[in-house]
Amino acid sequence: MSGPSQRRRVLVLLFLVWVASCTVVVSESEQGFFALPPLPPPHEYGEVVIDQATREAGEDAVVFSHWSHRALYTCRVCHFELPFAMQANGSGISEEAHRSGHFCAACHDGETAFGHTRKNCSKCHTGGRADKEKSFKKFRESLNLPKGDYGNKIDWVDAERRGLIEPQKSILEPDFEPIPYDQEFEVPAAWSMISPAQFSHDEHMQWLECSNCHPDIFAIEKKGTQHFLMKHILDDKFCGACHMKVAFPIDDCKGCHPSMKY
Repeated sequence: MSGPSQRRRVLVLLFLVWVASCTVVVSESEQGFFALPPLPPPHEYGEVVIDQATREAGEDAVVFSHWSHRALYTCRVCHFELPFAMQANGSGISEEAHRSGHFCAACHDGETAFGHTRKNCSKCHTGGRADKEKSFKKFRESLNLPKGDYGNKIDWVDAERRGLIEPQKSILEPDFEPIPYDQEFEVPAAWSMISPAQFSHDEHMQWLECSNCHPDIFAIEKKGTQHFLMKHILDDKFCGACHMKVAFPIDDCKGCHPSMKY
């Protein structure tokens, strides 16, 4: 067989091969996209086990719950003014530092919050993940916090905007106000079937300091956004520095990709 008929068959065969290859690519992409790490229960989401110094001293580890502090202080207070590192066991916390009024003792001084005393040791040094489900439920209901779908299942941004919580923005400057910066931009997705991510500086500036993100986590230049691949975020890089740990997890796709349909 020759001529137009044969060429048509060849074209059809090539088309079918192309469709099959596209199907494989999409399948692999979907598998990579949905292979997200399992989430802990809402009352455990954002918990940090601090045990570097305690292991060396033979003491029980400290378990820190972000949810019990987020209603009181913004992220910048701990991660800029005190300062705590953005990763567990990265701060070099020690007993000596606490007794000098640093880190947790900046607030846990016996006046602002319970003090750093022998009788209070067990409140923080629980040795593992203590069951805080009942206290978390009471905390959420007492403040009537708006529900979210993932993480702590609390919409913290909405709670702050509605005045349900008034987290302190600074412990060093009573009249401190964040820099007004409301620039928004979108980051194109690497996959054609995913809508662009929308980033709002205004929503983040209510909680963070510029230096929390720039330049260590994000380059200042927008061209650096070309590297925002999901595989990197899953490795706790870029947005994953917070949105895999404390801020809503990336399971909430529409939290960043609002035009996405699923």
